[in-house]
Parts: sequence; C-alpha cells; structure tokens
Amino acid sequence: MGMMSPDFAGRGDELAVLAGAFMAAAGRTPGIVLLGAEAGGGKSRLAAEFAARVRDRARVLTGGCVELSAAGLPYAPFTAVLRRLVRERGAAEVAALLPSSGAGELATLLPEFGEPSGADPQTVRSRLFELMLTLLEVLAERQPVVLIIEDVHWADRPTGDLLSFLAGNLRDTAVLLVVTFRSDSLHRDHPLRRRLAGLERTDGVTRLELPRLSRDQVATQIAGILGRPPAPLVVNAVYERGGGNPLFTEALLNPDGTVRLD
Repeated sequence: MGMMSPDFAGRGDELAVLAGAFMAAAGRTPGIVLLGAEAGGGKSRLAAEFAARVRDRARVLTGGCVELSAAGLPYAPFTAVLRRLVRERGAAEVAALLPSSGAGELATLLPEFGEPSGADPQTVRSRLFELMLTLLEVLAERQPVVLIIEDVHWADRPTGDLLSFLAGNLRDTAVLLVVTFRSDSLHRDHPLRRRLAGLERTDGVTRLELPRLSRDQVATQIAGILGRPPAPLVVNAVYERGGGNPLFTEALLNPDGTVRLD
C-alpha cells in the first residue's frame, strides 16, 4: 500500500465546482454532482477533501455501494447513512423526524426501527423513497446536507432507482448529492451508463470527470508524501510509470524517496 500525501494536489478546479454547488444548495437550490474517475484517480480523496471543507457548515452524510455480488447489496449506501444517524441520535429520534407511519418502511433497512410494515413490496418501496426524501428535507431545515454516495458502479438497481428518485424530486431544499463512480468500469452494457445519462438530463446535475494529474501536479503530490521537494529524476520516473494516476504515484514511491522497481 502506498503513502498518501497530506497535501491535496491538482484538484483546485474540481473543488471549486463542488464549492459552487454547495453554495447553491445552501441557498436552497439543490444539486447533484456526478464525480467520475478511473480506478485510483482520486474521486474518494476529492470527496473527502470537499467534505472536510464544508463539515463546519453542513451535515455530511456518507454511504458507499459494496461489491458483494452481481446484484449488489440493496440500498447499502442509504442503510449506512441511516445507521450513522441512529448511532448519533437513536432510532426513536430519527423516526420522530418522519411521519408517524414511517418506521415500518425504515425497518426494511435497519432492525432498530422495529418490524417491517408487511405491506406489499411496491408499496414499501414507494414509501421508503418518500421517507428518504422527507428525511433529507427535514435535516436540511436545520443546516445544509451533503449526501455523498460512493462507488455507484457497484450499485444494485434499487439503490440506483432511489438515487434517480431523489435527483428528480429535490426541490427548494438545502441538499447537495455527490455521487462517485469509476468511469473506466462503465463498459458499453453497464447499467450505470443509462442511469447517468438519465441523471444528466435532470436540472441541477453536474458531471465532473477527473483527469490524470500533470507532471507538476505529480511533483506536488510527491513533495507532500516525502515532506521535501523531490529530485527531478524521481518525478520523471514516477510520472512516466504512473501516468499521473494518484494511486499509482503513491504505490511507486519507497519511504526513502526512491522509485519502487518491482
């Protein structure tokens, strides 16, 4: 495993896009940023840096999709978000933010909310979608909400449907949704390709693709890792072998500042 730079290199423009989307959301113009990059391209680091910069002004909620099987884990990122809220506030307080009939549908995601309602699956799904929307809206009445959903290239269809529902129904509320995905995983028949195309036609959606770092940006990243300016020969070797991929840069460096050859 490589060494991570404490300095954040080469993503100033992309941070500015996220900051602008957040300011709009804080003014009750909700938005969605679709953040794509190749594997190791820095999308999670960018999302984390952005979250750190707004955490004092917003409630930041994060959940990730999990690569478990071809079908994925239903609603995994939203279950993670609910689990964190329950850990912070307790199930009773979270349920109290919602209509009195809501706990039964939330129980399909977390047992802390009791027994599932027993309604037919389509009704449960519809109510669950409405409840997640309502929960975000209620939380955003207190302070802006940034919801980060990671790795949607692994999302199951229900998670994708809920994302699309939220994107199409957030109105006049201080919510920013940041969705990350691996752009190099989207083969021609990948279901996310159609999902992203549909989301991009929604008002307030921005697609942000992270390019590889330039040589100078790689030099900045290496300097952050080593705590000193790197030798030009090291920068050249790392850049030529890693091609500006941030993860490859980290993996190619030895702790003494030399280039890993294996």
